[in-house]
Amino acid sequence: MKRISYALLAIALIFSACTEENLDMGKPDHAGGPKKDKGGDDGGSSDGSVTYYLTGSSEDIQTNSSLGYLLAGGASDQKSWFDWMVNKSDSGDFVIIRTDDSNGYNDDTFIEGANSILTLVINDQTSANSDFVRDKIRGAEALFIAGGNQTEYYDFWNGTEVENSIHYLVNEKGVPVGGTSAGLAILGEFAYIPQSSGVISSEALNDPYHHYMETIKTDFLQLPGLANIITDSHFSERNRLGRTITFMARLIADGVVSSYQDVKGIAVDEFTAVAIEANGDAKVLGDGNYEDYAFFFSANSIPDQCEDGQSLHWTDAITAYTVKGVLNPSNSFNISNWNSLSSAAQLQQVNVNYGSISNDIQQPD
Repeated sequence: MKRISYALLAIALIFSACTEENLDMGKPDHAGGPKKDKGGDDGGSSDGSVTYYLTGSSEDIQTNSSLGYLLAGGASDQKSWFDWMVNKSDSGDFVIIRTDDSNGYNDDTFIEGANSILTLVINDQTSANSDFVRDKIRGAEALFIAGGNQTEYYDFWNGTEVENSIHYLVNEKGVPVGGTSAGLAILGEFAYIPQSSGVISSEALNDPYHHYMETIKTDFLQLPGLANIITDSHFSERNRLGRTITFMARLIADGVVSSYQDVKGIAVDEFTAVAIEANGDAKVLGDGNYEDYAFFFSANSIPDQCEDGQSLHWTDAITAYTVKGVLNPSNSFNISNWNSLSSAAQLQQVNVNYGSISNDIQQPD
């Protein structure tokens, strides 16, 4: 009996660790994985309450950086994504922010060509409001938000110098800002911040007011060009079409947006990243080993039924443009006017019939 009990306990512990929002798909070091090497020039250092890792020069430089966004899907990061950001930064100082103690991005053969790579571990409001964190973020020519837990990001960073400094970077300095997984989740104006387990599509579709749907925040990052947008990552791999559509339905039904035409969604498969220029032109970077996509959603109407305890019913729901990620893409979509720029953006229609998706456009590998 003891062996059986121990086995059941182990299974329970594994299951409890693998919640929807925090499931780790074996991320490598570059994806902010478990690497915590304390040696070398990126060995852990502390400035009061802030742990940080530095690779490269400690001397701040000024470059001709330019605004842009990298929306990454949440699995193994690709060097080409960071090449795009380093190029936008004009080889300036590259800063990563996160709440878990890891230096997984401090690899100058991966984030290649930056003057420095600095990881800041910002895991409480005290560190988020420190002069050190403020100055280091504001000194960045590129900023990347690692994967992790978007609820922690909201709780620790909202209303602090971290948020103020990110707004400074995009509104005044003009630098590329990116994020993956939870880091992507907070880049749009509308951010899903779960207070418990993350909602799965079947729960959302069967009840748009399911208790795991409790919180879509509108008072966090407000980035130019990403207004009225909600994002999602790990999209096809975790079957998130239903929940993304339901997020949009809730924003309309709850009156968060003044018109259904105002709400938009961008969802990204794990091995893709959407690289967006300041004018809204976007291209979808991919991994040649995976057939992964990015999805651009707009609402067609007001939901027919979006009520507590009732299945979502939306007969004319969503127009979707799907774009496959490739190694050397051209611009294929513009998020400023929400129009396709090439035949790479394929037009699809998705409706919801009492909790059932009419056209599953996801592309899980």
